[in-house]
Amino acid sequence: MSEAPIPYAGDYGGPMRILQLHTRRGVVAKAGVTVGIDGAHYHQGWGRAAFEIPADRPVHVVVSQGDGQIGVAATELTPEQPSALEYRGPAALYLAGTIGAPGTVKQRGCLVQLAIFALFPLMALALVIVIVILLSR
Repeated sequence: MSEAPIPYAGDYGGPMRILQLHTRRGVVAKAGVTVGIDGAHYHQGWGRAAFEIPADRPVHVVVSQGDGQIGVAATELTPEQPSALEYRGPAALYLAGTIGAPGTVKQRGCLVQLAIFALFPLMALALVIVIVILLSR
């Protein structure tokens, strides 16, 4: 977690507010996240971070994992919305992450991941049975 808010990197002299961002890992995750705010990128660890953002205009927020190609999720935060967001990484790195108000985001791909982990042992067992049957002839 950042102790002090990370300053806004854009050219802006108006009123500011603080965006509280909580990033949560998926089942499989990279070491950290890249947070993009109006085109400026910040490499962060998982957890909570605070960013200064303009208070009177929309701000584009993008969160991704690693170098910015994995688990991408984006939103536009308007001045009327509360300045708190939660990012949840996907269960599989080839899926998109989710971003939204705290407590509303779900992890994508849990069923796919469960199916992969459940089907692999069953397929291995079926292969062993087929090999045993073929070798017993």
